[in-house]
Amino acid sequence: MAVSAVPDDRTLHMVHVFDASPGRVFAAWTEPERFAEWFGPPGLKCLHCRFDLQVGGTWELVGERAGGRHTVSGKYLEIDPPRRLSFTWAWHQSGDLAAPREHETMITLQFNAVGARTELTLTQRRFRDATGASNHREGWAGSFTKLEALLARSA
Repeated sequence: MAVSAVPDDRTLHMVHVFDASPGRVFAAWTEPERFAEWFGPPGLKCLHCRFDLQVGGTWELVGERAGGRHTVSGKYLEIDPPRRLSFTWAWHQSGDLAAPREHETMITLQFNAVGARTELTLTQRRFRDATGASNHREGWAGSFTKLEALLARSA
């Protein structure tokens, strides 16, 4: 997995190659039951996951880890299966979907076929600072490990 930050440190750029077709990797990002299986760092258990997969539609996920609740939601900006997916992202202040959302970032995913594999490029923009980008890098790295395992099981 390649990881880099652009000079402003407010954009996270990650590239990871998965042993699955772009269609299978795209489905893992757009089917709530699959997303709930792999999203988040190790130890996160999904309690609720809902997607309205259309441009302008919303998505939400509630997970629990070490007794703490983590809630994130956003809106779909672009859906081009199985090549590109873009959406907004913001954590909720208290782990409750009714609570106010925190700072919003934007995620763009590119799914590129490399033989029978998929090179996924994740770009997450508009972090407030380098700490936010670094924290998300760690979270995505753990998620990608879990996604690899899911794709291997469902091959």
